[in-house]
Amino acid sequence: MPSFRVDYMKDSKGLAHYIEKRMAPKALQGVRIRYEENSIVIIVGGYLRRNGRRYSCMIRQLSDSLADYILKSYEKDILSRIINRICDGLPKSDLDEISRIACKILYPENTAEKHISDRRRLISDKISEYLKTSRNLTLDGFITFRLGDYVKKLEAEVDRAIRQYFVEKQYEEYISLLTTFIRMQCPKVPELHVFAQSDGSYRIEGTGPFEIPDEITSSYGIEKGRPVIHDDDFMIGFLLTCAPIRIFIHNADKFKNKELLNTIKTVFSECVLVND
Repeated sequence: MPSFRVDYMKDSKGLAHYIEKRMAPKALQGVRIRYEENSIVIIVGGYLRRNGRRYSCMIRQLSDSLADYILKSYEKDILSRIINRICDGLPKSDLDEISRIACKILYPENTAEKHISDRRRLISDKISEYLKTSRNLTLDGFITFRLGDYVKKLEAEVDRAIRQYFVEKQYEEYISLLTTFIRMQCPKVPELHVFAQSDGSYRIEGTGPFEIPDEITSSYGIEKGRPVIHDDDFMIGFLLTCAPIRIFIHNADKFKNKELLNTIKTVFSECVLVND
């Protein structure tokens, strides 16, 4: 009877039970799985013709099960090694943050199964292709030498996580700078109302009798009877100049630039969202 051997020194018994559990019952008909000290053996019944449909189905199921096991038992370790290699020299705190972002990319909420399925298919195809010409598979060696495309896919996601991390870090430094600046400013407007408008602009108003000083509105080219700001950068600069004690944000859901809204909420601690 034909057989396949999978060498696995860590936990051959656990791997055997995992494959039996993951493979469909039909694919296991005529197939026996036993574990030895450092390997498992998949024994195929003689009536399963090598070129037959059931034999192909069994190979596919076996490949899928091994791919699932690799994702479950190896992926996070592979990811950690990639991060340590690419980011060699960075502090542990940076590595931890990059790892967090990479995991968020690889296992996104609500769509994690689709992302994992893509990687599972890539690994399974490689295993299935290998088993067509070989009956002995060493799991650790296979991962190291045969899954280059899969590792490159993880490397690409790590590169993406690194870029995102440094963007976030720059943003945090930017927020810290703005917050420090505001604390040093003397408020020129006690209260300020910002009305987000459908076209992406912002109408700004003071609260009488504490209106916005003319020198501020004129320096930003704001018309007296039409106090509207169109540019996001002008908006944040205007708020920093006014340094209001309290900001009321009206129609927050109309903010097209959500990052600007988050920046305002973070920098100005007394920020009130008003649902008009």
